[in-house]
Amino acid sequence: GQAAAAPPPHFNIMTVHRFQPRDSLSYVQERELETFSLSYADQSIITGYVGKDIVQIGQYYALTRFGCALDCNDPHFNGVDGILGLGMPDAALPQIPTPLLFAVSNDRGGIEGANYINEHPLRRRKFAFLSTAEGAELQLGGYDRASTNADMVYVPTTSTTEYSVNVQSLTFGGIELLDWVDKSRPNALPAIMDTGTTCLVIPDTLLGGRVSEKPFSKFKAIMTKGISFYITIDGHLFEIPYEFWWQKINQAPCVQPTPSSYAGLLLGDVVFQSLVVEFDLTKPSRPQVGVAPRNPLYSPVPPGVHDELKLPVIKKAGRHSPEVLEPDQERDDSHMVDHVPVAMSRLRTEYYVNISVGSPRQAFTVLIDTGSSTLAVFAKMPPEHSNLAISGSLEVKLHRAREELLHKDAAQRAVQRGQELELKERRAREAEERRERLEDLQGLGEGAGSAAAAFEISKSTSSRKEAMSLQFLRSGTGGTGASLYLMGSEEDRREEEGGAWGREWLLAGLGVALMVVGVGLAARRRLREGSKDPERTEMGMVT
Repeated sequence: GQAAAAPPPHFNIMTVHRFQPRDSLSYVQERELETFSLSYADQSIITGYVGKDIVQIGQYYALTRFGCALDCNDPHFNGVDGILGLGMPDAALPQIPTPLLFAVSNDRGGIEGANYINEHPLRRRKFAFLSTAEGAELQLGGYDRASTNADMVYVPTTSTTEYSVNVQSLTFGGIELLDWVDKSRPNALPAIMDTGTTCLVIPDTLLGGRVSEKPFSKFKAIMTKGISFYITIDGHLFEIPYEFWWQKINQAPCVQPTPSSYAGLLLGDVVFQSLVVEFDLTKPSRPQVGVAPRNPLYSPVPPGVHDELKLPVIKKAGRHSPEVLEPDQERDDSHMVDHVPVAMSRLRTEYYVNISVGSPRQAFTVLIDTGSSTLAVFAKMPPEHSNLAISGSLEVKLHRAREELLHKDAAQRAVQRGQELELKERRAREAEERRERLEDLQGLGEGAGSAAAAFEISKSTSSRKEAMSLQFLRSGTGGTGASLYLMGSEEDRREEEGGAWGREWLLAGLGVALMVVGVGLAARRRLREGSKDPERTEMGMVT
């Protein structure tokens, strides 16, 4: 008989790292638990409840509402902790009215933060996005001029709910693909800048008689390798080079037809590799999009590089093998642009960035989406009465901590308190490691000096790596552990390195001492055996 068909893939919440409200001192539970439901163009649905806590991206944080997701119908979210909507306020949910970009750039913590003062707001409500073949980068507070080959040109969006701009012309090899029938009046199509799209997506209809030929079909008929596209955005001409629209892996063009229901273009990763795009939300009622050619010599922040603008990062494999990048928290922001590293999936359709929620900070790797405006992180259910459900003296302390959230320096105190708890936990783990190493050494016994030395060398190497690199969060039960451990202050890091260096010298000394003792015991045993065997002693003397 025929083999049974494999069941369709489904979302498994055990593959994600979930936010735990009970573990956050700064979590604020409303009197009535509100629910939310997010739906997307690809029919994905995320549902859950509305939470309120300190959320951090890059070096900016704010007390704000966000979605605590409990369920999802899309298996593509397996291994991804949530979704970060970077869209406009008009597209936000009524229950979660403030997009994260607005919350971190508002000194009052957002629309719902009337009694809260943000200690570290983003100075300019802008962000820029760029992509390369190897990675991508999110720049907060504006754009880095070094990443472009020319100054930005700014054009108005055609909507207050999506990043859409007017495109008047699209040519390939000097041939116009948008061949307007009526050239006596201005013609344009809307084009959405979308991080969720991989290719250049163009119409394959006559657009109601507005063009003489179907643009996509026309492109297929004349497609030739080595030729660039040229796109005119609100009167400004930009190139989309061949190396960005041609996929070497598939040996196929990354150009697709739009759905027949949409009379416009979608500008995805192909365009983000060609151009640096800035999203300017300084005036939400009149948003702008900035466009400039990308500097091919500019690379997104690589791991291990310390620069006044760029954040050092490390990588970790996740869903579709995205490289998750984590910035150091200490940097010079004199240029007022914060470079946040972004990772791409192998399929090149998704971008990921790290955020943290709560105090102590819980880190999450989330999908970036410019087509929506809500932050949603997979979470566990909140305690029945928030942290106040804990009895005893701890209840009083937590109640006092929650009251302090209304003070002007509340967020700063909560973050500092979280860093102190993180440092305390790290020190406890280090003490446990030292104890285990000493027990292992004591169990090696006599005559094992060389083994002890080898053991100490391997341990010292491991310790040095741990001291010099960022550490990953261990995943939850059954999860893939997509999230990263956010480091504390530079002072904590130096203290950890100093401690690791001291431990290495101490352990190396113990290894040498054990080796010497082992050699001495072996020599004494040989002498003792020789005195018992005269024949052997005589041979030894002759030797």
